[in-house]
Amino acid sequence: MTREIVLAVEVESDAHTVYEAVTTQEGLTAFWTPQVTATPEVGATLRFGFEQAPAELEMTVEALEPGGRVMWSCAGPWPDWTGTDVEWRLDEVEGGTRVLLRHTGWDDGFDDSSLGAVSYSWALVLGALKSFAESGTPQPALR
Repeated sequence: MTREIVLAVEVESDAHTVYEAVTTQEGLTAFWTPQVTATPEVGATLRFGFEQAPAELEMTVEALEPGGRVMWSCAGPWPDWTGTDVEWRLDEVEGGTRVLLRHTGWDDGFDDSSLGAVSYSWALVLGALKSFAESGTPQPALR
């Protein structure tokens, strides 16, 4: 059995703007980390760098549904993340877009404290996405 992280936020912006933020290099660098290499194509490898990390996080783009859904699988080399999937669901709601982030596939052996830390990091990233999509002002959540 595996575990998952599920977070949601409502953004006062249209789904197209949010979709562009989570699929393009410009968008991802504006709210997640300034060290991103990304091409919005199914099969592309996204690379995310962080100052404290010993290696870049690599994600493979599995699905792109403009304005609706983005799916990545973790290609490595972060051992606890390898084999996990990240899904962004975008649903238009009155006044904007509901963003549902689901990070699935965590092994049962991944301890609660570590899963909590990843959840916290994702919450920071979602808050930065909301801020960027609403204001247009880049401010990455993580370095």
